[in-house]
Amino acid sequence: SCRDYVHYGFKECFIFYKDIHLFKNKIRKEMLSQREGLSEERVISLSKAIAGKVNNLREFKEAKTVFCYISKGKEVYTEDIIMKSLYMNKKVIAPRVDEHKNKIVLHEIKSPGKDLSQGFRGISEPKSHLPVLDNLNKINFAIIPGIAFDRKGRRIGFGKGFFDKLLSKKDLYPILCGIAFDFQITDNIPYFPHDICMDIIV
Repeated sequence: SCRDYVHYGFKECFIFYKDIHLFKNKIRKEMLSQREGLSEERVISLSKAIAGKVNNLREFKEAKTVFCYISKGKEVYTEDIIMKSLYMNKKVIAPRVDEHKNKIVLHEIKSPGKDLSQGFRGISEPKSHLPVLDNLNKINFAIIPGIAFDRKGRRIGFGKGFFDKLLSKKDLYPILCGIAFDFQITDNIPYFPHDICMDIIV
């Protein structure tokens, strides 16, 4: 059978694998709609609070190499986390989408102002000439974007699969940290058995 037992809200039901995509898309649209309704001032305020919590995590403080996505639009702003990491002399790794190979390439950045340029879908990304991190097990702490998370660490992304491919090597990441606004964290979201869970949600 191609059925998987999943939880959605307060209901428990059996649904076909193909329907999991429908559930995820429904949640994705709802969360994006709520997020777009936030004012820029609210996004900045909430993002600073989230960054403060991340900066105080023992796992973050102990990490020598941090992976962090570059925020766009009304995602949780990551600039404060990146600048704090650089201030603490951590190595900072950021993602660049290679559209031809349909994957994420990881680059070290030392100065966001100089090292980033507009890339995939207008997202700020590391310039392609910057050093590439091939040995992923050097990453100690990874900050992962998401449209929704549940309290068990499950994640819904944008649906392109870039981070899913990256996270399929979960054993290479000691700590995966999802960051989100409160309304983006729900009790349960539908999931596939191969979905990777976050270790921490902030």
